[in-house]
Amino acid sequence: MSSSKGDQKDLSDQVVYFSLRLSSPVAFASAVDRAFADADSDEAQFYRYLKQNNRIQSEFHVTLIHVNDRTTHPEIWEKYKAKFKDTLSRENSGDGTSTLGSGEVLADQVVWDQGIMALAVRATGGDGEPLPCANANAHITIGTANDSIKAFESNDLLQRWKEGDQSKGSIRCKEFPKGCTFEGSVRANFAG
Repeated sequence: MSSSKGDQKDLSDQVVYFSLRLSSPVAFASAVDRAFADADSDEAQFYRYLKQNNRIQSEFHVTLIHVNDRTTHPEIWEKYKAKFKDTLSRENSGDGTSTLGSGEVLADQVVWDQGIMALAVRATGGDGEPLPCANANAHITIGTANDSIKAFESNDLLQRWKEGDQSKGSIRCKEFPKGCTFEGSVRANFAG
């Protein structure tokens, strides 16, 4: 399918966020299972709740930048948008499913409270360099306690954790197994 410059601009204006999407959700979910396999019942309680209530995400990604952050981080937004347009042009693709490059996620700490669980990570591109990220704390949301809690609330959780702020309830953390990495691809994501 051929796309014109106008089509590429229209498609790039519909991007809601850019992410590093993990290639194997099953491998990631299995690694999280292993991280809690030897945990005592108190430490594993929220994770077991997420699993038993089907509250673990089905796909996993690191949000690199959301459209709402384009004014505070225009250099990051424009970098990914330009890469997206270039990829569409090079591949002569008009569907927006193109990969903008490869990447890797290095796991650090699993962090959770009574409502959300996330994995603090470092995200790098295929060249090994850190991927530009508008979030102060790069992460993957593992799951939420219910539909009223949105995945983006992981940002607040991780900020409170870093600051030692327990004012909204207890925050727990657990080191992820050392050297655990996951491959993925940088992608543009649309509403829907």
